[in-house]
Amino acid sequence: MQARLTAFVPDHAALTRSLSPGDRLRIGRADDCGLLLEHPSISRAHAELFASDDGRWQLADLRSKNGSFVEGARIDSASIDTSCWLRFGDVHCELALLDGAAAEADARRRNERHRTATACTAHLDTIARKDRSDDAPGQSLPDASLRAVAELAGCSRGFLLVDTHGRYRVLAALALDPSQMIGREFAGSLSAVTRAIEQRRPVVFNDIGGDVWPGACASVVQAGLRTLVCLPLLDGNQVLGAIYADRREPGPPLTTLDLELLEAFADRTALWLIARRAREDLAMYPSTPPLDWNSILTERILET
Repeated sequence: MQARLTAFVPDHAALTRSLSPGDRLRIGRADDCGLLLEHPSISRAHAELFASDDGRWQLADLRSKNGSFVEGARIDSASIDTSCWLRFGDVHCELALLDGAAAEADARRRNERHRTATACTAHLDTIARKDRSDDAPGQSLPDASLRAVAELAGCSRGFLLVDTHGRYRVLAALALDPSQMIGREFAGSLSAVTRAIEQRRPVVFNDIGGDVWPGACASVVQAGLRTLVCLPLLDGNQVLGAIYADRREPGPPLTTLDLELLEAFADRTALWLIARRAREDLAMYPSTPPLDWNSILTERILET
């Protein structure tokens, strides 16, 4: 039977691996592991997951320091014949056993994500062309970018921050007002935004149900959030802003595939911000006729 292993590493998108009978998946912190888990609680060679001759999945611990667990029980080896929760060190993983119909549904979901991303990209490009023209602007690019990220992340609310002369301002918001953003229940979200900006990398939270992540994630759980993502908007090493989205409703976790699509939208939004700033800078110049470069060169030759 096919299987899907989903690893939930704190502050990162979920890592997924599809497994077929005959596959052997080594899990650990070493570069040659099929599932690379970069977390201090993980040994270089932590565990191995494989199918036995009878088709049942087997989990073997590889003498790891912090242990391997099946449904909370520490094991040296175990036979698995039903979907369950695994834990390697402090990293929780969901092992889902998939029959043919479930495997096909999994593939359809991945294809649908790509189709949605393509449609959102086309919509964003259309708005960008209108933004550069003299036509009525219609939906703004900040709003369109935020809604595209929220749709791809399966989130219901969010906001887009932009750095304006050293101060971050909310340029677009979805199902959020300022009063919600200053309450104590939003503290974990603000911490995620701060980390994304300071570390210049995406911050992702997936609630796996019942387990509270360490640190600032505790306030995210207490706020009832099931998913959270914050993407910095970058021009090289310069932070232009950030896009934040979250949801309280149950839904699939944000995976590395989802994050790749979301980062592509963040890059497009950053390019739009760079172009808009360039237009604003040009508008600051006095409205005098531009000097002709060839004329300047001609005058210089005549003078000499």
